[in-house]
Amino acid sequence: MTNNANSLLLEKIAAQIQQALVLAGQGDLTGSEALYLEVLEQQAEHPLALYGLAQLAGAIDDLEVKEALLSQAIEQLVDITSPEQKSLAAVWLTELAEVLFKLNRPTDAMHCLRQCESLIAENLKVPLAS
Repeated sequence: MTNNANSLLLEKIAAQIQQALVLAGQGDLTGSEALYLEVLEQQAEHPLALYGLAQLAGAIDDLEVKEALLSQAIEQLVDITSPEQKSLAAVWLTELAEVLFKLNRPTDAMHCLRQCESLIAENLKVPLAS
């Protein structure tokens, strides 16, 4: 794909994600879901689309699906290098920890929080306390 075509695709995806957020905010979860799924058809495993679907699952109290989608979204940020991506992953890990606590999985939740702490320390370049 040429740089121009790739740039156009990224712009289209950004617009679709923005529209999905608007629809979700208006209560149109079905329309929002359709847009997120369309993004995933164009770019499989897109972290923001996965995260958006996780939010929709949370809106209907389907915590197992929310957990799976959040985990997938976080996995897409595994090789993160930018401070912005690390911050995003930290926020998502915190949200995943909350879901895991609600699912009565405190050990898994604590693991997420430790990962979050590590990412924040990397961003701040601060050594972790033992």
